[in-house]
Amino acid sequence: LLCDEATSALDPKTTASILDLIQEINRRLKITVIVITHQMSVVEKICSRVAILEEGTVVETGSVEQIFSRPRSRAAKNLVFPEGGNTVAVTPAQKNSIRVVFNGAVAANRPLVADLAIEKGIRANIAYASTKSVGDRAFGSLFLSFDDEAQKKTAVEFFTKITDITVEEL
Repeated sequence: LLCDEATSALDPKTTASILDLIQEINRRLKITVIVITHQMSVVEKICSRVAILEEGTVVETGSVEQIFSRPRSRAAKNLVFPEGGNTVAVTPAQKNSIRVVFNGAVAANRPLVADLAIEKGIRANIAYASTKSVGDRAFGSLFLSFDDEAQKKTAVEFFTKITDITVEEL
């Protein structure tokens, strides 16, 4: 079944009904559904795999979880993080910074920054945060900066122990 912009210009209630219908057809008839859309909310709700196209060329493919948690191509980053949060610039004042990535993390429902402050006595500045729910899982990024390198290292150790979270030093 090919659905080309099936929810374009529809009100939210009708969009939800159409997406429910597409999912029902997929489940009941066990047929592959190809969805063409610019709406990442549609991808989040009904897709399991995604291909990102730019100027007619496939630039990235993978599971929805992979693309939403770690978009690699410029096109995927622009679609997943249209506000540009995936490429937050680190200023000299934020040189002791990390990026915490939620890879379908249940932990996103936990007050991680507060836990870091309470358990390790570290204050973190939140430079940027963005999460999206895909099904019942959270995907996104959290950029944190710290007063010094030692605090950054402690924070990296803290976050590394949490399931479905990856940490990058910036």
